[in-house]
Amino acid sequence: MKNKQSWFNEKVATVSPDIMLEMQLSAGIIEQIDVILKKKHMTQRDLAKKLGKSEAVVSRWTTGFPNLTLRSIAQLSTALGEPLIQISK
Repeated sequence: MKNKQSWFNEKVATVSPDIMLEMQLSAGIIEQIDVILKKKHMTQRDLAKKLGKSEAVVSRWTTGFPNLTLRSIAQLSTALGEPLIQISK
């Protein structure tokens, strides 16, 4: 029987490149939110208040692999006072 790591690696290898990129982008945005919150000594509760959203919504946005829209990314960036993504020219 295969060990868990080899099973996991086998499954990851079957994920399409676009889905893999989507997961990486999502994880990067979540990490950036966490970095900014820590830097500004803010909690998810503070962020929820600034957004006028429930803590549950912010929790969903900052855990797992949320399907963030451009609008939600813009709202988060505005509330945090820093861009979450930057477009290179």
